Amino acid sequence: MRRLLPILILCGLLTAVLSAVRWGSSGEGRTSQRRETGVVRPVAEAPSPSPGKEPAAEVELRAPLTTVFEQPMPVGTGRVALDITVPESAPDDLGVGVCAIDRDGGWWQRPLAARLAPGRHRFSVDLSARAALAAEPPPAEWAPLRRSARLGVYLWSATASRARIGIDAQPGPAVEPATAPRLMALQPGPSRLAVGERYSVTLGLEPVPVDAWGDDPLVTLRITEPGGTVREVGAFLREPMRSVDRGDREDMRPSGPLHLACRFRPRLPGRHTLELRALWSSGGSARVELPPVEASGAPSTGIVRVDAVDPRFFSIDGELWWPIGLNINNTYDLRSKEVNGTKLTPARGTLTYAAILDRLALSGGDAAEVWLSSWNLAPAWREDWPGYHGLHAPSLANAERLDAILDHAWSRGIRLKLVINNHGQASPSADREWKDNPLNRLNGGPCSDATQVFVHPEALAFQDRVRRYLVARYADHPAVWGWKLWSEIDLTAGRGEPLVRWHEQAAARFHLLDPSGRPVCTHWAGDYRRVNPDIAALPGIDYLCLDAYRRARADRDPAPLADILAGSLHDPVRGLSRFAKPVLVTEFGASSGSSPEDFRAVDHLIGGWIGLVSGHAAAPMLWWWEWVDQGNRWAPFGAVRRFADGEDLRGPEARSLALVAEAPSEKLWSRAWIRPGRAIGYVLAAGWGARGGEMPLVEGARIRLSDEGAAGSIAVEWWDATSGGLIGGLRVNHPGGALDLRPPPFRGHLGWKAVRRP
Repeated sequence: MRRLLPILILCGLLTAVLSAVRWGSSGEGRTSQRRETGVVRPVAEAPSPSPGKEPAAEVELRAPLTTVFEQPMPVGTGRVALDITVPESAPDDLGVGVCAIDRDGGWWQRPLAARLAPGRHRFSVDLSARAALAAEPPPAEWAPLRRSARLGVYLWSATASRARIGIDAQPGPAVEPATAPRLMALQPGPSRLAVGERYSVTLGLEPVPVDAWGDDPLVTLRITEPGGTVREVGAFLREPMRSVDRGDREDMRPSGPLHLACRFRPRLPGRHTLELRALWSSGGSARVELPPVEASGAPSTGIVRVDAVDPRFFSIDGELWWPIGLNINNTYDLRSKEVNGTKLTPARGTLTYAAILDRLALSGGDAAEVWLSSWNLAPAWREDWPGYHGLHAPSLANAERLDAILDHAWSRGIRLKLVINNHGQASPSADREWKDNPLNRLNGGPCSDATQVFVHPEALAFQDRVRRYLVARYADHPAVWGWKLWSEIDLTAGRGEPLVRWHEQAAARFHLLDPSGRPVCTHWAGDYRRVNPDIAALPGIDYLCLDAYRRARADRDPAPLADILAGSLHDPVRGLSRFAKPVLVTEFGASSGSSPEDFRAVDHLIGGWIGLVSGHAAAPMLWWWEWVDQGNRWAPFGAVRRFADGEDLRGPEARSLALVAEAPSEKLWSRAWIRPGRAIGYVLAAGWGARGGEMPLVEGARIRLSDEGAAGSIAVEWWDATSGGLIGGLRVNHPGGALDLRPPPFRGHLGWKAVRRP
């Protein structure tokens, strides 16, 4: 029997107290219990087995194969009293052992005896944090956190036999020795690293924690930076895992022991002093100083923030960041299969994300949206789904997946906007997932209906545990663009003032928990006209996300995407520019359902250009990523990237201007983003921009840039908007007054730049 590592012995979390139970020969347990905030509380102690009573079950030995008898095991079982009755007919080499089996098929075992003589044998088996249970297969270590749902008794013999073995098992709580609070099994990070490089320390605790979300005890790493500034980061539970590609899916298999960890990245060069602190709810505390860290390099955070000078845009360490990317919400899209005829991508988790992010980066993209949905990367979901533990603990497999996805994205220069909740989780009608939400009372949660997700104290407390875990684990990562509270919040059951207050409190908590200052947002369906102004105006909502789907049926006059994207900011009644916050579209592409292929194709070609000249904080993100990938439609990302590179859109006088543009044979749409001495513009054949199809040839066009332009020399460039290539330029000596640009003949659409020269 192998000895468990000290770090695991001290990391048995979620030791919920056992409910009274009596296991019968039917193999089903009867439990008397009550629930408080998702934790099972004891009602009565189970009686000890009577030495003279009949066994609860008889199991036929199927030697020489191993015989396994399983029983339900209440979560939190700390010890099992096991009675084995061996008949005279049993083989003399009969052996017995026990195993804990989790919901995902993990198996932790302990042999008890190799030769059982006829008669009754009683064993007391420890299942607490200190239990010596060996993983099968290794190297996963045992801990009560694993929330095992079944207890197995296994019997073996080398002799053929069908003897009937009596088995009786009685669970009970573990008796843990009292210990003084302390931090132990510390493994500090490196003493020297570069600014922006990750520092990680792992540790164990005594007494063992009782909360896998990290609230009790509260463990923090206190960092004193050069110059004396102090910041703190929280600890989180981690189990290292390796990805195994089955071809049809990805399996995550443990590759190291459970432990607690704290992470941070130096943002300043110089000496950093570190101290770990732990505070138990019982009043105990512990602290330890770690070796100092010396960081080298230029000051940098690498974190996306709302720009301090022009709050309509994002910046990173003072430099404008205008992201271009795709909505890679999860690893496959059933709706795309239905409306576009795409094939479902195998749900291979991090492997799928790695492939798509590689292709996005090669095309010129540097941003994506990722959903933490129940079928993708959710930190928690209903307890009877594989990999999840209800409200009790995070999915450590999904947490490892997200770590790997962020690391890969960062290696490709891509940042990810993380969607914490998708609308179906709190909706009984739109993409209905409320029935499966662990907060639902029918699943053991506190809420009787979906509206209570936003108001019930226990639901709010659980959501805050999730925030604390996410921030502790990922806030140091520069690949995290921002925290998106909900997708399409208007499709949930939340309404009115309670929904506004929920957003106010949730945003405030993210800002308090996350020391990096990265932005928080929420999201609305349809288009900009569905944005709730009371939520949009909240100081804690740093930027606004929305859809830009349009009326896109072949038998109707389609709503032009250009009008919707420009109107998102500049509609005189409902435009969002009045909030002076970054605005970006994270779902678009013709209709959200079926629409003609030409409509979707033209939207993909023109969306980034319209967003750029309209003042959006990012290129709109197309929803249909499988349609892009399977059709090799990556080129539009690079086209906009090449045109926008080197352009700084910020400034108090910078603005979007609708321009008058004319051509003999086509109606034109044109806008420009104008700053003093510089303009970048876009002109579009309006009919083609609405319906797509074959690109019309536009000749003899005129664009009125100014009615009263000052005299001077102006350098003009013309850009092919489909390829993103410079196709020509000229120098205009303007005498003053009306300034018209005369573009060369173009197909469908054209980009241009005009810059005053000395």
